[in-house]
Amino acid sequence: MRGARFGAGAKRLLTRHLPRQRNSWLISRLDRLCVAFHQAYENHSYDFHDNGERFVLEMLARQPNVSVVFDVGANIGDWAMMAAPMFPGAAIHAFEIIPETYEAMRIRCAELGAVHPHPFGLSDTYGEVSVFYPKELSVVSSCVPDIARMLLEVETTTVVGKVTTGDRFCAEQGIDHIDFLKVDVEGFEPQVVRGFQGMLASGKIGMIQFEYGYANVMTRFLLKDFYELLEPCGMKIGKIFPDHVEFRDYDLRQEDFLGPNYLAVHATMTGLLRDLAN
Repeated sequence: MRGARFGAGAKRLLTRHLPRQRNSWLISRLDRLCVAFHQAYENHSYDFHDNGERFVLEMLARQPNVSVVFDVGANIGDWAMMAAPMFPGAAIHAFEIIPETYEAMRIRCAELGAVHPHPFGLSDTYGEVSVFYPKELSVVSSCVPDIARMLLEVETTTVVGKVTTGDRFCAEQGIDHIDFLKVDVEGFEPQVVRGFQGMLASGKIGMIQFEYGYANVMTRFLLKDFYELLEPCGMKIGKIFPDHVEFRDYDLRQEDFLGPNYLAVHATMTGLLRDLAN
């Protein structure tokens, strides 16, 4: 109780005095340091070798009979190339909507027989979409306008890309389940996930990794919306950290747009949920 009173008192003191010191060089530097500290604490990292994405795959690799992995937003194939050795018996379907980027991915993954490249994207519709493509930074290509320009101040070229739905693709390919669905499409995640409505409703997707971050400000699709989309399908949702996944109920205070990655795991995968959380 004493600690709580001290914390509340310190907060009142800071709130009373710090706003009056905004022109102080020292205080502004301290503020930036605190922001950087908090971002690191919340795992604001896009390096999939260190931010927990690799850890998640390593935990999944312990499970028997992993046979189907989807990489939606594969870019030049870095993630698929990391995943392939972990799942030697699996088919890794890698989707890349930008023709130039797809070709680079296809060439890089040519010797990996497990990686099946596809020159189109996934969405909740079938047809064509506009894609905003910064040639110097293809990793932030997006079907959402202005994201690359506003976040990174880079200009984009508009190209037309083909899309289909996940349900349609699976039906055409005879795929009756997906062990792991990774979605990294710079704000277009809701459309991709909704395109698997049938697979989700029938419990045919074991895990979904999705990004949540500043792009969600542009799309106005919040973390709350991900919970409302996935929890009715039997998914448990948590944030990915370097050595664990913090599964938790939704809390409004989590809407910090830091992300970067969350994981949804079907509730029937109790052993894997336990391994990931420990």
